[in-house]
Amino acid sequence: MSFYRFWQRRSKKDSFNQELLGIDLFSQLSYMSAIATAGVSRAQMFDYASRLPYVSSRYFRDIHLLAQKLNYDYAEACRMVGEKTEEEEVKGLLLRLSGSLSSGEPEEDFLAREAQAMGESYGNTYERKLESLKKWTDAYAALVVSAALIIIVAVISMMIYQVGTAFIMGLAGLMTVATIAGSWVIYRTAPKEVKTHSLATGSREQQLARSLFKICLPLALIICALLFMLRVDIGWIMVLGGVCLLPVGLSSLWDDRKIDKRDRDIAAFLRTLGGVTKAIGSTVTEALTRIDLRSTGSLLPDVKKLLVRLSSGIRPDLCWQQFVAESGSEQVQRTVHIFWDGISLGGDPEQVGSRASLYAMKIALLRAKRKLVSATFGWLSIAMHGAIAGLLVFILEIMTLFGKTIEEMQPAEGSKSLIHLPATGLFTFHFEGLQLLRWLVMVVLVILAGANAFASKAADGGHTHKLFCYLGIMLAISGGCLLVVPKLAAMIFHLAPGM
Repeated sequence: MSFYRFWQRRSKKDSFNQELLGIDLFSQLSYMSAIATAGVSRAQMFDYASRLPYVSSRYFRDIHLLAQKLNYDYAEACRMVGEKTEEEEVKGLLLRLSGSLSSGEPEEDFLAREAQAMGESYGNTYERKLESLKKWTDAYAALVVSAALIIIVAVISMMIYQVGTAFIMGLAGLMTVATIAGSWVIYRTAPKEVKTHSLATGSREQQLARSLFKICLPLALIICALLFMLRVDIGWIMVLGGVCLLPVGLSSLWDDRKIDKRDRDIAAFLRTLGGVTKAIGSTVTEALTRIDLRSTGSLLPDVKKLLVRLSSGIRPDLCWQQFVAESGSEQVQRTVHIFWDGISLGGDPEQVGSRASLYAMKIALLRAKRKLVSATFGWLSIAMHGAIAGLLVFILEIMTLFGKTIEEMQPAEGSKSLIHLPATGLFTFHFEGLQLLRWLVMVVLVILAGANAFASKAADGGHTHKLFCYLGIMLAISGGCLLVVPKLAAMIFHLAPGM
């Protein structure tokens, strides 16, 4: 039985997302090439293709509608839809499909060739985006450091000359805008892909993350609000807020790593399963009992459950659906969909397994390359945020201590004894806005934490809840700097000669 009824539980009105068109076309052609090995009719093939929950399915839906409702030939329907399409990649594909169908070329050969070409095209586009992402992550680090240095120089200038508060706030606002803009550029530059499926049932890690999200986020907001009302040090508020958010992010990060392993191992598993099924000339269930399950790697617990369910006489399509749901991976879902529909419709097991495997392996290799860029940038963002936060707080604390020392040096009758000092005209201390500056630094730290966390998550991709991992770490670092750095500054200031 086909998977398409199961997939129809997802939204039927898929919003068109140009950025997902490449991977969806690759998935669509891989699927169609697999079911074409079963020798299905054109009407059946286009019907199955039109029901897939991809942004590219709309074109095949229109073609199938023209052929079934208006009695157009499928070749002519492909030509008509292709000519009206604005996307050049889709237009070329549909026009080539029209020529192939009208010439009598077997659909299996054409679709296999186009799926391979689309895979190469998507891989090339993905790698170009990774190169761009790598350069933008370097630029983002330089941008944040430069903006922070401008703020530091402006704050130090208050020790030398009276700098207006509006000027400092303007620089802080400029730094905020530059940081947010940089993180948005990284989001736009990073390759767009769906890593976790949207089914109601997910992996155990995803279910844990959802439960923690419903608990930890309200808990963090309540704790931070209560501590703020009790006038607790803002450093403790940031640390506790970050600690409350960390469980959500860490569980999602744990799930993300497991999904990477499953996406890598699903290709070898289905390739082996298809080959054994053809070799013994039996069912997939029988072939599953013949292979060494230890070769499935990270899929071993899930494959064991699948084998038990299939051996118990449960409908095979339901067993595979549960296997997909428990994996939590969109890639596993698409790959199994290609494999099981191709097998259930009567396709050649070896060819179906090979085409599903090639699709899964291509995506897994591309994501491994992305991981090299995103992991480096993630650690760099954390270290950079800690350095900037510590430096900002240290400079602010030195200013505060220096101002108090100058005030203590002045006699009770005023500063007349210091008026004839050569440096008095240069060093004009005005610390009335120092408290405002302190709050301004804290706001900048919070905004920096949010922007750096968003940039790290955008570069890495994956589940949305991974954002809370980076955000929790950044907030905890900011709070730790507010708690520890002032004490270190006081020690250095009091240990200095003459102090």
